[in-house]
Amino acid sequence: MVKKEKVNIHVDPGEEAFFTDTVTVSHTQAKFVIDFSQTTPRFDYIGDSHQQVFVIKHRVVIMDPVVAKNFLNILKENIKKYEKKFGKIETPKKKKKEKDVASSPEGTRYIG
Repeated sequence: MVKKEKVNIHVDPGEEAFFTDTVTVSHTQAKFVIDFSQTTPRFDYIGDSHQQVFVIKHRVVIMDPVVAKNFLNILKENIKKYEKKFGKIETPKKKKKEKDVASSPEGTRYIG
């Protein structure tokens, strides 16, 4: 006879979805750090003047290198499926030749 065991599971709903318009990726030997950010302009009254203020929010994800590589492969596969269904994703061409990668002693940083 098979013994039935009860397992209690709690699902954390987490935070609300986060829209990002910029991402920064950096790494060290032990981890990848992916910093998703969102910039929202707004107008505030400061004293007697009306001034534009930019609100920047961040969500940071830190991954083990193996998890980062698996994430990359999953993302590539999903982009292929998306483009097959909805068409090629066009990225804006750069006006000037810019350096995307800057080396630092701790790792490589990409802002895009």
